[in-house]
Amino acid sequence: MESLDVYLNGVRAGRLDDDNGRLSFAYSDSFLANGGREPLSHSLPLRTAAFVHAEIEPFLSNLLPDDIIRTRLGEILKIPRENTFALLRAIGGDCAGAISFFPSGNAPDMAAQPKFRKLTDEEAGQILGNLEKRPLDVGEAGFRISGAGAQDKLIACYRDGGVLLPLDGTPSTHIIKPAMRDYPDSVENEWFSMTLAAMCGLRTAECGIAVIGGKRRYLCRRYDREESDGIVRRLHQEDFCQMLGIDPGRKYEAIGGPGIADSFRLLREMALPASDTVEFLDRVIFNFLVGNGDAHGKNFSILYRNGVPSLAPLYDVMSTAIYPEVGRRMAMKIDGEYDFRWITIGKFRRMAEKVGIGLRILERELAKMVRRINSVLPKLVRRAAAEHPSKCYDLITDGISRRIKQIGL
Repeated sequence: MESLDVYLNGVRAGRLDDDNGRLSFAYSDSFLANGGREPLSHSLPLRTAAFVHAEIEPFLSNLLPDDIIRTRLGEILKIPRENTFALLRAIGGDCAGAISFFPSGNAPDMAAQPKFRKLTDEEAGQILGNLEKRPLDVGEAGFRISGAGAQDKLIACYRDGGVLLPLDGTPSTHIIKPAMRDYPDSVENEWFSMTLAAMCGLRTAECGIAVIGGKRRYLCRRYDREESDGIVRRLHQEDFCQMLGIDPGRKYEAIGGPGIADSFRLLREMALPASDTVEFLDRVIFNFLVGNGDAHGKNFSILYRNGVPSLAPLYDVMSTAIYPEVGRRMAMKIDGEYDFRWITIGKFRRMAEKVGIGLRILERELAKMVRRINSVLPKLVRRAAAEHPSKCYDLITDGISRRIKQIGL
């Protein structure tokens, strides 16, 4: 049997055991004895009994990259892609949120000085250009970072216009994405969509575009990191798939992932303030209008500060609808419909009724979002064209106008 110690906010929470491929996890007695501790996940409540493989494996898999990247990681590390334990042992030092995995006796030193390797612009460009072959830059000495998600990305730090690789458990602060092959102007698309969301009043992760290695890269500050006086602190977070115990391979509603009704039910279970419920509704509306068909269960999260949960900032938003080969379907259906083209005001009304949202609130939020988009969109298009010229802005704008007319607003 092999074991890893599991840490939450630098405190040992328990032990993960691997018995010939069967995983189990148990909270430590000291962690349980200290009142006020938060669990690793909504799906893993504090208890003395161990969690068996079926209970713990979906949560752990959600900490790792999605299937294609996970397979490539396994090939590089000589680890079978299905060996969740071995992958976490190799790259689990800096997962999403405040969870980390270390072999026994190798506890994270929270007081240690941050340790980095500063990359030259050329090195950073080469790494970003090579992510398909070496995802997350696995292989760099001391670099132990897990990045959930399907898109190639570098999880690092970005300071004073330069990229730094955090080493030996130093927290990362940024996600850097190169352009996606086969999806023209994906960098500009994501920056534009996220910036529009922020201008419309949605809480979003801070983002921008940086030229690294001579090419534009999408740059996003991690919302699960907090910096004060030069010290970076991890914040606990978990996405909706983790919270509901759903395997990341089933993140889309059509194949068993959470839908809109599941999401609203989860928010109520967490006893979040009414403002978070309205914020989530606004995100559903915005994702429809902007044409984001990838708003699945792993792209919504809960963030914890001092044990208090709140809806995490919006992240990973882009207009997939401008890409005809993938753009017609939504990740979560609205009143039984996935196809953007057939979503009507009636479907929004029936969705609201099913999830317990009053029609007055729904129509107020629909009108508010349309009004905000109409107010800020022309300004953003002009700014975007001047700062980061791209053909995608007109395509996104045309799609938004079409969907606004489609719902009669």
